[in-house]
Amino acid sequence: MKKIENAAKGLDVYEFGGRGYKRAITFKTWCLAFLTQDDEYTVNTYIERHMETDEVFVLLKGEATLYIGKERTPVKMELNKFYNVTAGTWHNIVCSSDASVLVAENSDTDKTNTEYFYL
Repeated sequence: MKKIENAAKGLDVYEFGGRGYKRAITFKTWCLAFLTQDDEYTVNTYIERHMETDEVFVLLKGEATLYIGKERTPVKMELNKFYNVTAGTWHNIVCSSDASVLVAENSDTDKTNTEYFYL
């Protein structure tokens, strides 16, 4: 994550040029993150569910598919639409190599309140 210098007081600007999942902004109870394709988000090897938070995905560019439920129902994402995965719902995402996804969730989401099911 790179903080970009800007001329406006009270404004922070960040960019992400890396791969994978990286939190960009955390404020009190929420956070925003970038997600891009890497080894973890290329194949569907597990699903997860967050027990204390919804998780919102917005496809900004490229292609991505959400896999929902233990049945792994594929949902092909469309650009600039909000996909709200409700708390306790099994899910995973697979991205194209050029994909960029915005992710919003509770700032305390981590392995202590997330369950994993390996396929």
